[in-house]
Amino acid sequence: MLVIATFFLIPLLAGAVVQWLRPGRSWSRILLSFGGAFLLAVAVLHMLPELYESGGERIGLWLLGGFMLQVVLEHFSHGIEHGHMHAWGQGSVPFVVMLGLGIHAFVEGLPFAEPAVAADRPFLIGVLLHKFPMALALASLIRGSDVPEFKGWLLLIGFASAGPLGIVAGGLIGHGSDGTYLLNALAIALGMLLHISTTIIFESAPDHRFDAGRSGAVVVGALLALLLVH
Repeated sequence: MLVIATFFLIPLLAGAVVQWLRPGRSWSRILLSFGGAFLLAVAVLHMLPELYESGGERIGLWLLGGFMLQVVLEHFSHGIEHGHMHAWGQGSVPFVVMLGLGIHAFVEGLPFAEPAVAADRPFLIGVLLHKFPMALALASLIRGSDVPEFKGWLLLIGFASAGPLGIVAGGLIGHGSDGTYLLNALAIALGMLLHISTTIIFESAPDHRFDAGRSGAVVVGALLALLLVH
């Protein structure tokens, strides 16, 4: 229940930060870089070895499937998962954007129905470090599109509900099974997160220009993950 509550509250916290503090894009990009590097390091050093040990070589198909699923979802979400902010029409938010983000968050929540995954602190921290700046980007775009405040909060609540719904659905799907469904769901989620984290790191130096703040955030994020998983 604690993980479900956290998944729900993190996007709402991001909405409150945007409404009251209005963080600049540079701050959000540094947080994205830190979270992306942390998540990538946790995936490579910790989650992937355990995933292949449990699922064997065939698990790679689900991992690749998750990577490709994220490629498709970004055609709908316009890359908000890794901090892209595209202007929309005033007073509106495209339905396909919310659909893409909702599917991403739902699939991301599925494996957390498995108690061992929910209790895996480095992986949970990595997902939350990715979810918070993603919600910041969404909340900033909603605010920048002059969506009425009540409607904007409803959109954030809808997005915040997708992850917990995924956890509940994962519990229903995996109930009474041998764990294969949730293992495959974890592989799909990891494939999606690998796509996002690598994209964030590549974008931390656009046009190969050195950015000390974002590059430093990448190094610190990776080192912190290394300390937590060993």
